[in-house]
Amino acid sequence: MNAARLPAVKGFFSKFPAALLALSLLTALALGLSGCKRQENTPAAASAQPGANSFTILAGSELKDIEPLLPALEQATGLRVVFKYAGTLEAVERLQSGESFDAAWLASNRYALLTPGVKEKVLASERTMLTPVVLGLKQSKAKALGWLDASGQPRPGVTWKDIAQAAEKGQFSFGMTSPSASNTGFSGLIGLAAALADKGDALEEKDIDAKRLTAFFKAQTLTAGSSGWLAQAYVKEQARIDGMINYAASLHALNASGQLAEPLALIYPQEGILTADYPLMLLNNARRADYDKLLAFVRSAAFQTPMTQQTFRKPVAAEVAFDAKLYPSTLIELPFPARLAVIDAVLQAFDDQIRRPADSSFVLDISGSMRGDRLAQMKTALLGLTGVDSTLSGRFARLREREKISLLAFDDTLRPAQDFTLQTGQREAAEQAIRGYVNALQVGGGTAIFTAAQAAYQAAVQRRKLDASRFYSVVLLTDGESNKGLSSDEFAAWYGALPEADKGLRIYAIQFGEARAEQLEALASLTGGRVFNATRTPLTQVFKEIRGYQ
Repeated sequence: MNAARLPAVKGFFSKFPAALLALSLLTALALGLSGCKRQENTPAAASAQPGANSFTILAGSELKDIEPLLPALEQATGLRVVFKYAGTLEAVERLQSGESFDAAWLASNRYALLTPGVKEKVLASERTMLTPVVLGLKQSKAKALGWLDASGQPRPGVTWKDIAQAAEKGQFSFGMTSPSASNTGFSGLIGLAAALADKGDALEEKDIDAKRLTAFFKAQTLTAGSSGWLAQAYVKEQARIDGMINYAASLHALNASGQLAEPLALIYPQEGILTADYPLMLLNNARRADYDKLLAFVRSAAFQTPMTQQTFRKPVAAEVAFDAKLYPSTLIELPFPARLAVIDAVLQAFDDQIRRPADSSFVLDISGSMRGDRLAQMKTALLGLTGVDSTLSGRFARLREREKISLLAFDDTLRPAQDFTLQTGQREAAEQAIRGYVNALQVGGGTAIFTAAQAAYQAAVQRRKLDASRFYSVVLLTDGESNKGLSSDEFAAWYGALPEADKGLRIYAIQFGEARAEQLEALASLTGGRVFNATRTPLTQVFKEIRGYQ
């Protein structure tokens, strides 16, 4: 899509072609999206301090990409919009707990409107922009599978069953976000479950075909906690992954960005898909007039045109020009489950039965600086993963059946690693053993971050050689600077000398206390992981967020 083909728009966005806008979008996604992390210290949120004309919105993480449009929105409405970012499940949990916002603006409100204590708070709701969740597959792969015609356009008649059968046979690989952390994974899973159930009406628990879903997800080789991070991880690893389930808008942005060696073909299965329609929901009746004013502008051409140019989402304003080649003229929408219990059953089945099991290593700083409240916070966060946290987000961040857990505590020396397996039907015993380990942790001496990271990485690589069917990850938490053992440069040299087959195991680092960001970035960037900042976000929330990446 070329911005020059769209009507002229006053301001910044009318001057740039779509490819540059796509790069801007992807940069915003990489820096801003976090699945379910609270990101309230972003420039936009920080600059808009609450005041008489402030309008607070609990926003989906995806809306980070429209921040450049906020000045025009504020000028047109006279409101200072304050975004409080959250992923879908966290947003529902925050509304359920009674947090106050003037409005909510999520990718979808289907889950929220089924949740007691939330649906009653939604006083009005209007959709604002559209993008379905689809499979994007390298064109050569899609053509080899017979899903494209001679001109390279998607061939009609491809079904979810065709896609599932090809996945089961190992004919393609893909990445997807965690369904309990991100709307794209959530929509992909619910849509696939509904399609494979082969029903014309809403999915029920008895219709969940765990066997066929398990076969499909054997082809998943990349998981993530946010759609933005997934897109950037795919760019880095496109040589080994054939595609991903993501927003059509994100896939179009990638194709326009110049970052792909081969474009992605968007596959729209015949049975249908689920569409994100970004409803703006009124929560505070006292602000109804302001909501109406904001909604009117968001649905107007003055907003919809630059929004479409910047994000590749489809406008809801009929008068806004749009490249018709980007979306089919008719989108078939799959029926969404009518009961919350069905959704919870699908999510639980995915975690415990369907998805590839995880091998998760936790490398825990118990140096002297962790004494007192910091150690207590770490213990609370870890114990929450063993079923102690009964909140909505806590339930879906819980350690999963079939998962292998390795705990390695360190100060200036390494404690012996303790390994646990959550065998199906024996979860409680394993979780109890993990609680015993965590409760017994005591602080010690200095901080040997890179030595500990190396030991955990080496052990995980050895386990991967014996069982390559799992998602492997290392999570390292520290509150200080590494002052013992290997240096950052020594770790980098060691990692660089590893055989290629031993690389690619991601390290996710948690910055806590006075930990040095540059040391943790060195670990994350080398291994394809990322750094999570627990200096602004509660540690329990960070651990929950990381679960979307494991």
